Amino acid sequence: MLQLNVLRELRRPIGSTSEYEIDEASLLVDGHRIDGIKGAVHLLRTDRGLIASVRATGGIDAPCARCLADAHAEFAIEFQEEYVPVIDADTGSPVRLAGDEEETFRIDKRFDLDLREALRQYILISEPPNPLCREDCAGLCPGCGADLNAGPHQCAEAADDRWSALAGLKNELQEGN
Repeated sequence: MLQLNVLRELRRPIGSTSEYEIDEASLLVDGHRIDGIKGAVHLLRTDRGLIASVRATGGIDAPCARCLADAHAEFAIEFQEEYVPVIDADTGSPVRLAGDEEETFRIDKRFDLDLREALRQYILISEPPNPLCREDCAGLCPGCGADLNAGPHQCAEAADDRWSALAGLKNELQEGN
């Protein structure tokens, strides 16, 4: 559950706590599928809203950085974020934030605390920058683009015309020696 109705928590006294389990089968984040998100959310009532302490694990599917095949990486994240309601739970009046607090996570007018955006941000920070399909991935041939994991192949490495002047100089020097 990544969306929690927290009206009851917002009406409790400051310092009150609540625990929720996270068990989400999958979630799409920036084009990557995240599977098996499991963890816990600890909510602490503050004078402004709630502090959510989150621990979660799961797996993310992304293309391999070397061969572009499907790769799977596990992640474990832990974070704390403050969530402030848009509407005061007791009075129904709007809760305004100072200009420098624009990035604060908000609890919507139905008193739903949505963890998806915070999870997305922390998962993207914690995912490996270059996921691999396997540790010994050979990647793609720079000449023809063939998958080198499939085995050896024969391709003529294309010469880069920008180096032809230096190649000619190299040949002249070798012939001169």
